Amino acid sequence: GSPLSKYLREGRKFGLSLILATQTMSNMKKDERDRMFQAEHKLFFKPADTELKAFADIAALATRQKVDDWILKLSSLSKGECYSIGKTLSPDGERLVSKALKIRITALEERSFNE
Repeated sequence: GSPLSKYLREGRKFGLSLILATQTMSNMKKDERDRMFQAEHKLFFKPADTELKAFADIAALATRQKVDDWILKLSSLSKGECYSIGKTLSPDGERLVSKALKIRITALEERSFNE
C-alpha cells in the first residue's frame, strides 16, 4: 500500500518513469521483488555473493536463460561492468528488440566533462 508500490504497479499507464536502485533483495518479500522487476529496462552490476542467486533469478526470467548461466555471468563482472537487459535498437535500426548486453561504464575521471 505504499506510494512506491502504487507507482510501480500503475505508473506506466500514466507515462511515469522511475529510476530505482537496490543492492539487496533478500529483505524484500516476493511480491515486492516482482513489482520492482517489472521494469522495462534493468542494469545488473556484480551483486554481493549473498545476493547472487536472487539477482540471477530475475535476470533469467527477463531473458529466458538458465539461472546457472546468469550466476556465472554476474559473478564474473568486474568493476564498472554491468549487464543491460531491455529493449535496444535492432542491427537494421528498424525496431526495438529485447537483449542482454554486457557493457562497461566509463569512470567519471575518464569522461571529458571539462574539455
